[in-house]
This record gives sequence, structure tokens and C-alpha cells, in this order.
Amino acid sequence: MDELVTLYELEPDVRDIFVEGRSDRNFLKNHLNPESESTLCNIYAISDRVYVSDGELRAAGLLTGERGRILWLAQQLSEKLPGHSSAALVADKDFASLGADAKEEIHGLVYTDYSSMEAYALNEGTLNKLLRVSLSAPEYISASGLISAVKPALISLFLIRLCLRESGTGASISDRVLGKWDLDDQSQAGLVEVFRLALHVIPANERGGQTPEALHAKYLEYQRLVDSEFRNFINGHDVSLMIVRYLKLECSSVFNSVGRRPLQSPEVLEVVLMSCVENAQLDNERMFQVLRSWMRSGTWDS
Repeated sequence: MDELVTLYELEPDVRDIFVEGRSDRNFLKNHLNPESESTLCNIYAISDRVYVSDGELRAAGLLTGERGRILWLAQQLSEKLPGHSSAALVADKDFASLGADAKEEIHGLVYTDYSSMEAYALNEGTLNKLLRVSLSAPEYISASGLISAVKPALISLFLIRLCLRESGTGASISDRVLGKWDLDDQSQAGLVEVFRLALHVIPANERGGQTPEALHAKYLEYQRLVDSEFRNFINGHDVSLMIVRYLKLECSSVFNSVGRRPLQSPEVLEVVLMSCVENAQLDNERMFQVLRSWMRSGTWDS
């Protein structure tokens, strides 16, 4: 941290962007390429550039993880270099739309327009490119139909993950449950069962009195806060997971060829999906407008 501050003090023309992970870095590097090359701006995954221990995050009242590291660095730079123009810190909104994650206004801190970076791919243009070019999906599989099919599941998973996190039990949705997720079942009984299975692997004396029914009641409270912009209520890594689930149910033949077989892995499909996003689809997104303006002008005040 001290070395970074010294660098910015001695080299005021240096411009850096810090993001949560390497996939975010690659995504922004591609879509901010003209500005980053002309301004010599570097883009880093935060853990590749600055070491921040979990203890430092907890001491600052932040959740452990890469988002917490971004917030920590934003706080440190704003305190040590007030009014700086040296760095942009990009954080996912995560659960902020539900009031469960901080969305502090810190100098140099920029939030994604939606809950995660992957949400920028959830539009008909990007998904149509994925279906037609990357997967050669049949015409009856449309981008709008795909969105309609996976949206309820994405929102449910987002709310479930939040309820489990807030429970303090350390419980999570198992890969087995995710792999068999029923896109058509949003029943209350089904949700309670998901919470039951998540708590089942936690010893009874470590559940803090949490029950499936109590977690479901909290789920319903958060569900009332969900609005029409569903991209504010999705976990990024669930996107490719549910797309694969949908395609396997509706047209599994898209994965039959040797070349496309690897795309049934959600991790692989996510890489391909994000590469389908085009610059024109990001031009009106506030985060990209803010970053491009800062890179061109060298100041946050323009």
C-alpha cells in the first residue's frame, strides 16, 4: 500500500484500474482498449497488485473477498491521497440493491451498473450472438425465450445465496442441487427444501437456531424488494450455469459436436458468453461512460 501511494505521489500521470478478478480485468481491458492504450492506463485484478489480508478487511468492517479488497483500497487511497485521480476501483454491486451490501460513495470507487459484471451479457444482442454463432442453436431457441426461462431461477438463487450468507452458518447451495435445478419449479415447498439441504450439512449446534422455514421467511422479505431490472438480482456465476441447464433441457444437441462439447461446462461457457458482448452494447452503461471520461480527462471532476 505504501509503495502504491509513493508511486502515485511521484508519478501523478499514472492511471490504474483495479477490479475484483482476472476475468473482470480481461473484460474491461477489451472494452476500454482504445482509452487504455492512449492514456497508458493499466488494469489489474486487485490481488495481482496489492496484498490485503483478511484480517485487515475484518478490522475495517468489510467482508472478506475481492470485493472487500476493492473497497478497502478505495478507502485507503481516499484517506492517503484525497482527491486523487490515479486510480479507479471497480466493485460489483452484489447485494447492494437489496440493502445487504455497502454501496458507499468513496472517491475513485465505481460500481457495476448491475449486481455483477456478467449481467452486462444478459441482453438479447449478446445472447443471440452466443446462440447463433457460438452454439449454432436452432431458430426456435431465441434470446428472449432464454432470458424468460432463466430469469426466475437466477433471481431465486440470488436471494437464496443472500439468505444463507446472512444466516451466519456458512451454509451454501451444493453443486448437486445446482446441477439439477428445476427451472420451472419456483414453489415455496421447493425453496424450503433447498434451505433444508443447505443446512443439513451443518452440525445442528452450529446453525445458530436457523431453520429452513426461518430462512424462507427472510427470502420472502427480500423478494418484495426485487424490481423490474432483474439484472440487479443475479449472481454472476449462476448465469452460465442456468444457460447450460436450459440448453440441455431444450436442445442438448448443441453440445453434441466435438468442438462445442466443452461449452457444456458453465466455466467455459461463461468465457465464451462474455466474449460475445460488443462495445455498442456498453456505450450507454454508466460505469463505462464514467471510466472512459476519467481515462480521457484524467480527473473525476469532469
